[in-house]
Amino acid sequence: MAVTQNGTLSGQSIDDYFAVLSTGHRQAVVRVLAATDRSVTLSSLARWVAAERQSVERETIAEQEIKRTKVKLHHNSLPMLDDVGVLKYCPEDQRVVPTEALETVERFREMGSPK
Repeated sequence: MAVTQNGTLSGQSIDDYFAVLSTGHRQAVVRVLAATDRSVTLSSLARWVAAERQSVERETIAEQEIKRTKVKLHHNSLPMLDDVGVLKYCPEDQRVVPTEALETVERFREMGSPK
């Protein structure tokens, strides 16, 4: 997909990006992927997101919380972020790959939601 003049992917609107950022959980996914700027496994992403959401170190997150986060990512957050082109999620490989749109969405996340 091509990037438009306002920084969105063609076929996506700014409203689409703000809609996927409407939950703290998806915002955490965007923050983590922007910070790592590389492909990650679903398990690693779940650990990072759970730690960020609880404001604790990754090593201290309980396995049960990682499992809950992994399920939420797999069934909700990652498919939605994939649909708008922020990332590519391969459920079979359990791998998440950021796309060029991630930087734009991260800027929108930093700006906050529109009034």
